[in-house]
Amino acid sequence: MRDSFVRRTISRLSNWFPVLLLATLAMLTYWLDAQVQNGGRNRPATPEPDYFLEDFSATRFGLDGSVVQRLTAKKLIHYPEGVPTEVESPNLTDTPPGKPPTRARADHAKISSDSEHIYLTGNVVAERDHKDGKGKLVVASEYMHVQPKLEKADTDRKVTITDASGTHVGGGMEADNKAHTLKLRNGVTGELPARPH
Repeated sequence: MRDSFVRRTISRLSNWFPVLLLATLAMLTYWLDAQVQNGGRNRPATPEPDYFLEDFSATRFGLDGSVVQRLTAKKLIHYPEGVPTEVESPNLTDTPPGKPPTRARADHAKISSDSEHIYLTGNVVAERDHKDGKGKLVVASEYMHVQPKLEKADTDRKVTITDASGTHVGGGMEADNKAHTLKLRNGVTGELPARPH
């Protein structure tokens, strides 16, 4: 019974990461806000985790038996309801049928208890491979907030985007996979490759 519960939880976790390409602040903002709201009072102790996994991998298969997603991580710590799940060194490979493969990794991740928000921190890198006219795309930042169900991602930190058109840097980003939009903000700079004459 517990083994089935763990498998279901791992499967759910792998479903939380499909938008990592969007690739793909809130934690720091939340922490800073909590410090300010707390006004220096002692914070309640973090509840004890109800289970954890170490050096694990989870694979999700499509109806035809092909691999759709694979998630590996050094550690996952799950807490009782209402406390975000913590993941150390998450690394996701997403291979949806008919779409370019994507990979995403970070030093840490926190997943809200309702699975609506993922907060990636530390060396966040999301890559989409070249396929069917879509060039390779790499998004790198120190922080990324992902909303999987809405297929959105954002950051208010420096972000670097590298694709066939060059390298572009901004002080923030908003990406919407459904609308096929990616907006850079705050002091945007870029380098375009030279075209042959």
